[in-house]
Amino acid sequence: MSNIIAVSLSLTLTVIPIFLRYFVKKHYEKLLKDLDQPDNNCYYECVFIDYKNFYCKPHLINRQECGDHCSYTQLKRLLHYITSAKKSVSMCMYTLTLRQVTEELVKVSQKGVTVRLITDKVMAKTTPVQSNLNHLAKYGINYKVSRSTNEMMHHKFCLIDEKDPQTAKVFFGTINLTAQGFCKNFESLIYTNDKNIIQRLSTEFEQLWLSF
Repeated sequence: MSNIIAVSLSLTLTVIPIFLRYFVKKHYEKLLKDLDQPDNNCYYECVFIDYKNFYCKPHLINRQECGDHCSYTQLKRLLHYITSAKKSVSMCMYTLTLRQVTEELVKVSQKGVTVRLITDKVMAKTTPVQSNLNHLAKYGINYKVSRSTNEMMHHKFCLIDEKDPQTAKVFFGTINLTAQGFCKNFESLIYTNDKNIIQRLSTEFEQLWLSF
């Protein structure tokens, strides 16, 4: 009996590593294959805020464009991204002071789009952000803040229809949705429908949403 057990144990210890190596190898080969087959429908667009935008604050306030580089032009592009949502908008933003953005979130929410916002606890106590959060809450839009003032929620990204493989997209970068972000800082903003990036950011958003 003991010999049978010993043989069985020996076979198990021999076979399991072989199977593990096989499955790991297959998974690795699949990842390599995916890398070798880029998605031709995938796009990236990178926008920079720099010296050209440092005189555009009046344009942002008055909603008037001064050219393709104008801060208001860039804001309109971002708002159009949000407006295109059909099912969901999931935004993580360290600070949100631009009323144009909250107005757009309200508009899509009233069309039946699920809107969620995560922001930083400290920034949520500032007057401009608090005003925007109250505006969202007035229209039944859910938002959450980080648990502690010692934990900075510093993300800046917004997922659009992230669960829909056909229309999912995201914008992310260094920029906060503030007048200073669009007119006074050196910032970057990336628009893409890259599925891998969307999946990673979606996972991060859901983890934060559950933990806050």
